[in-house]
Amino acid sequence: MMTEQREKILIQLRRRVLVEAGHRCAIPTCREMSTVDIHHIVPWKEGKEHKYENLIALCPNCHRMADNEKIDRKSLRMYKNNLRFLYDKYTIFEIDVLFDLNKLPDDKAMQFPSYLILLIKRLIETGLIEWIQTPQGVTIGGMKANPDYIKITSKGQEYIKQINTEDVGY
Repeated sequence: MMTEQREKILIQLRRRVLVEAGHRCAIPTCREMSTVDIHHIVPWKEGKEHKYENLIALCPNCHRMADNEKIDRKSLRMYKNNLRFLYDKYTIFEIDVLFDLNKLPDDKAMQFPSYLILLIKRLIETGLIEWIQTPQGVTIGGMKANPDYIKITSKGQEYIKQINTEDVGY
């Protein structure tokens, strides 16, 4: 019996799906980045085509859970749609900073170089993180050398909580 050959996903399409997810797993509670697969939301055997709208980046573990229907199609579509919302509003770097800050205990802040604040400006402006400026200490070439601090706000924690509480079909 001859099995049907599946054509490869074009490199341009694969790249678009990976860039959409920041070359990480699209599941917000996972965000694994060491290995990422391209998964068909509607399985290949049903649709037999590679369409951007039907493809999502998943780590091997989440890919296996999706294949075993522990993560349902509706959830996968929601995750894919949220990627577009997240990365249009905030950069991948900003989202990574927000997730890292959310891992810290509530009373802790992260050192952050004051000269890089521009990279997280939208998070500060939207009230998701707080910028704690330190007095100018040592300057090097006219630039403040001592770090400032950033801390996730309750609004930022709520934002992460909303991302992480989507129905994943368990």
